[in-house]
Amino acid sequence: MKAAMENAWLSELSGYSLLRNVERKARLHAAGREVFDFGLGDPVEPTPDFIRQALINAIPHVSQYPSSQGSLEFRQACANWAKRRLGVTLDAGQGVLSTNGSKEAIFHAPALLLNAASPRRVVIYPDPGFPVYRSAIIMAGGVPYEMPLPADKNYVFDPDAVPLEILPHAAAVWVSYPHNPTGAVITRAQAEKIYAWAKKHGIVLLSDECYVDMYFPGTEPPVSFLEISAADGFENLLAFFSLSKRSGMTGYRSGFVAGCPRLVGLFGKLRPHVGLGTPSFVQAAAIAAHNDDDHVHGRNAIFAEKRQLADAFLAAHGFSFVPSNATFYVWVKVPDGYNDSEAYVAALAEGTGIVATPGDALGSSCAGYFRLALVPDASTLKRCFSAWSEWISSRRGTPTP
Repeated sequence: MKAAMENAWLSELSGYSLLRNVERKARLHAAGREVFDFGLGDPVEPTPDFIRQALINAIPHVSQYPSSQGSLEFRQACANWAKRRLGVTLDAGQGVLSTNGSKEAIFHAPALLLNAASPRRVVIYPDPGFPVYRSAIIMAGGVPYEMPLPADKNYVFDPDAVPLEILPHAAAVWVSYPHNPTGAVITRAQAEKIYAWAKKHGIVLLSDECYVDMYFPGTEPPVSFLEISAADGFENLLAFFSLSKRSGMTGYRSGFVAGCPRLVGLFGKLRPHVGLGTPSFVQAAAIAAHNDDDHVHGRNAIFAEKRQLADAFLAAHGFSFVPSNATFYVWVKVPDGYNDSEAYVAALAEGTGIVATPGDALGSSCAGYFRLALVPDASTLKRCFSAWSEWISSRRGTPTP
């Protein structure tokens, strides 16, 4: 009997690396252990009541298919947010498109740009970075080119480091600031350099900005490539946004893509073919979220407190980590004596119930690091760090893997 056909590109994908922690947590739960989840990045702070109520109020008596573009009211709310937060003017009709969170849009973006018959099928993506960048490139028939972000350059993408022989074949480049997993941010001057380089070489700039509103009180708001490209009509740019962390709406699956009207139009052409449309009641909740900034500032203050607790613990125990005033991720170097991040993360989970993400899940060069997503609330964090501290003390003098 002949084997069933399958997409050969699937063989190039390993299992989704971030799901390793699901299995780790299951083992701990099965053993009756308390689990402290610093892995996936799904905050426990409640979704604000006014957002939940907006969704409830919008549930219709008759359910009908939503527009794949998103309602004009939704797109205008996104444009209004961009005007308030970034000082840019988006055309809600032509320059904004609803998405089901940012992950869906990120996965489909290469399909807009890559042509199997073209010599330009390379898409550059950062290491470390979101694993979906690479899988999306592969499934669209592209050639992924992993670009390391050096720690000594604060994980900022340097276009001058891209080999010259890659440029004629590059269709697009992914950047993400504030950066997952390190929390790194870029200056306006650095962003201007990246945008000018991409435009010069005809490389579409794909900017994952789902953490652009996640910055701590009293600090400078992160720059958006929408700001950098506004004077050029957002030429050559697609920027991706999400309400997941900004508004505590991970399960709602709401985001938007904005930028060059021609490229947004390509997204609008693709989306009906893949059957995706954000439910109208989710859009109603998203409109409420986009129209309010106070809850964002309140959530950011909570994450700033949690970051202070994490920084204090890590510094007290001699860990090397990346300072940051954005996102809710902490990028930490594996302590001396451990072969790699998987060994340390496994030992940490077994010893304390703390589940972190090994660095190699986020980049092939990152086995020497692990990521903490500051998910638990502040009081739970204190218990976690107390348990971690006791575990460190108990292991002094113990051989490490």
